[in-house]
Amino acid sequence: MKRYPKKDRDQALSILQRLAENDEQLTQPQAVKLALLDQYLIKNRELVTSEFIDRFRHLEYELTELAIIQRVAFDNFAEFTNCLTLAGRFGCLARLVRGGDFSGTDSLHIWPLLAALAVNDSPTITAYKKQFVPPFLTGHKVTVLACNAVYAILGATPVTENLRNKLTSLKDSKYSMAMLQSLAAIINQDMDSFIDNIRIMVKSHRSQQEYSPLEKCYCVNAHALVNLWRFHTTNAPLRQLDLPLPWQNELNAFFTSGHESIPIKFDPLGECDLSDLPIDQNTLALIHSLTT
Repeated sequence: MKRYPKKDRDQALSILQRLAENDEQLTQPQAVKLALLDQYLIKNRELVTSEFIDRFRHLEYELTELAIIQRVAFDNFAEFTNCLTLAGRFGCLARLVRGGDFSGTDSLHIWPLLAALAVNDSPTITAYKKQFVPPFLTGHKVTVLACNAVYAILGATPVTENLRNKLTSLKDSKYSMAMLQSLAAIINQDMDSFIDNIRIMVKSHRSQQEYSPLEKCYCVNAHALVNLWRFHTTNAPLRQLDLPLPWQNELNAFFTSGHESIPIKFDPLGECDLSDLPIDQNTLALIHSLTT
């Protein structure tokens, strides 16, 4: 397992110390997870929809941070994958509870969907496919195009010539263009182009200004696209990828040794009551599919 540079390890430890400044037990990953669940999932029948969403989003963010801390500071691969999967489920729950326009044409949910694809969490991927119906029309041009391309690859909508052309012709940052061209390569079954563009994504990941220092330690989108090729197409098996950090070679190997998804069961709703929220029965069924 490749060791992160000292500056990354120090950054991860400093964030963990802030989490644990009032409780030394919170340096243990299981204790942190339980503390987070206890903090955000408290029984309260007076909660409105926005408060549930805020709680789930906080859990999504903090569990993602905890996952990266465990990998960067302690080389704890098991907690890395477990926390990422939990984070992805809470991210999906937030979007399921939100409903309205958010489950219509908005493309922003592509980023948590990619987080689920990065750990190939099948129940979460399925929930997104059932809840969100393409075409997606609202958002930044890269986000809209990536979202529609991913859903087309997942079989939710046909691949059109217009989509193929836009994926290879849209001009944006080097990182974004590599991501879009990776999606085009999946559609075109072009392995050489795909691997070249994944390499560009990994190499340029740390220069993306929108990411926090911790997020720069894990190239989530590159892993998502690799799993999209491997597990959601009939394309030829990919060659072995041996890329430098922030690519996680261990995560890549984990999904090539018979582990096609990470099964995880938990009760994220705890004592919370969703019965008074404006959630339809189909959405409630999706929520339960992620939690039982």
